[in-house]
Amino acid sequence: MNSRQRVLAALNHQQPDRVPMFYRDVPEVRTRLLKDLNIANFDALLEHFEIDFRWVQPAYIGPKLESDNPNFKKDIWGVEYKFVSFSKTGGYWEVSSNPLADITDPAALKNFPWPKTDWYDFDIIPELCKKYDDYAIMTCPGIASPSIFQSPIQTLIGEERSFMALMLEPDFIDTLIEHILEFQLAYIEKFFKAANGRIDFFRIGDDYGTQRGLLMSPRVWRKRIQPGLMKMAELAKSFGAHYYHHSCGAIRQLIPDLIETGVEVLDPIQVSATDMIPAELKAEFGDKLCFSGGVDENELLTKGTPEQVKQGVKKLMDAMAPGGGFFVGPTHNFQDDIPTENIVAMYQAARTWKY
Repeated sequence: MNSRQRVLAALNHQQPDRVPMFYRDVPEVRTRLLKDLNIANFDALLEHFEIDFRWVQPAYIGPKLESDNPNFKKDIWGVEYKFVSFSKTGGYWEVSSNPLADITDPAALKNFPWPKTDWYDFDIIPELCKKYDDYAIMTCPGIASPSIFQSPIQTLIGEERSFMALMLEPDFIDTLIEHILEFQLAYIEKFFKAANGRIDFFRIGDDYGTQRGLLMSPRVWRKRIQPGLMKMAELAKSFGAHYYHHSCGAIRQLIPDLIETGVEVLDPIQVSATDMIPAELKAEFGDKLCFSGGVDENELLTKGTPEQVKQGVKKLMDAMAPGGGFFVGPTHNFQDDIPTENIVAMYQAARTWKY
């Protein structure tokens, strides 16, 4: 099997020649792995680990987003960020301003400078799809893998207000989502038309869980968030793509609703979160969902030895892989506190596991 055949077989709950492997990282880890493993570039790194997925997106050609100060930037929604270091080599971009924080009138939203699809060059997509024809192709994290609540609602109006507004400002939230979807649906349509049916997975990245439970009630989620997800997913599916949803946290209570929304692959199985027990998830939802992820970063990859990592991967795959319906990968982006040897051990164990 090539990678695409392997992934689609597992998606369809068939056992491929081996379990498909997934990858995600932060920039600092990628730089370190390329150096430690003496590998030239990211594509070569994916080949080295025998990763079965590749990611594509259009090129941004719109207004300048970077600042003259390398520690500040903004995104296409006008949200400003500052870079916050958490170690000598790592850091994250944190929101520093919310452009709609003080807007409460839904009618005023029409005057906001919403992003435009002509800020993107979609003409590069066919060549990227051709380049990765033997792989399972997915929309790239970021704008190409849209969300609704986590971004841009939270980043546009502020985290605290976003939770209150779901219940206390329904007209404002619904109008805000309409404007967000106006851009996102047009973007998705242009993207998938350019790909001409070759994108296998449409990824939505929207977090709904904490370590212990949901960020909002299922009732509120169904009323405010689910309809927009359905619109985006149905459009992507009309071009032949499968719906891959990323949400961290303890979201087991929401899984039946995600299935109803059309989710076919659920990522990342944050196994340290409440009730996210791999064997139980497989038993309860394995006939309806394909799972992706599952290798723990809270303890195993960060603190375990390479041998412990291998044993942990084997235990996970014993529970999740039989019968297909599983892609193995980390529970988050590989972080800077994960040793190189543990990442290597993880993929060695995954590659050699047998049904």
